[in-house]
Formats: sequence, C-alpha cells, structure tokens
Amino acid sequence: MADRLPPIKKLVPLTPEALKRVRARRQASLEKIDSTPSFNGSRSAPVAPAQRCQVPETLLRLEPRPLSDYDDNPVFDEITAARFLGLTAACLKKWRQRRQGPDYIQYGINGAVRYELNALKEFRDTYRVKVET
Repeated sequence: MADRLPPIKKLVPLTPEALKRVRARRQASLEKIDSTPSFNGSRSAPVAPAQRCQVPETLLRLEPRPLSDYDDNPVFDEITAARFLGLTAACLKKWRQRRQGPDYIQYGINGAVRYELNALKEFRDTYRVKVET
C-alpha cells in the first residue's frame, strides 16, 4: 500500500527571491483575471480586498418591542393562556365547564377556544392579594 501513495514533498523555506517570484506570478494571474471580458462583453471591475465592517450602534441598541406594540389585544390558545396565568390547560377547561375563570372566545359549539390578553390580565388582577405593611 505504501507504493501507491504519492511521494511526500519536503517543504523548503522560500528565499526572498523565490517569494518575490511567487508574488509576481500571483499578481500577474490576478491582472489576467481582471482583464478578461465578462459575459456581457465589458471588463470586470477590479476586486477590492475584503474589509471588516462594523455593526451600526443603533442596531446594537435595539431591544425587543413588547407584544402590545404589535396588537392591542392579542388572543391566545388555552395552553398559552394557562401558562400566562400559571395554571394548566386542564384547569382552564374545567373552569370553562363550570362557567368560572377568565372570559373566553369560542368559535362554534365545539370550536377553538381563545383568551384575550386583556381578559387574562383582568382575571389575574382580580385575584391579586395586596399586602399592607
């Protein structure tokens, strides 16, 4: 198997003259590429070296907007509403069957159930315990 492998070339440090020749060949090949006509017949523009750009300060200071900026009163499904109140979805379902809990919207007899954000906040605020000191 060792006979099939190509011989390993030894790395020899470049002399300053050899380094100049390598750089001259590289520059000549870049100039040749730049002088080649493109598909539309015009000469290609010279390629500038890559530059590192900075992110504008205004983008670095951006903070996520609150949900109320997008919609005044969004609706949530029962799992998300239960999470908002710190309950389980099964608890909300039992409360709906008993006509308790926060106000909700139901689309059709067996349709989807949605809770408005304002209704959830009002329900939560009615059960808020205020401690007097």
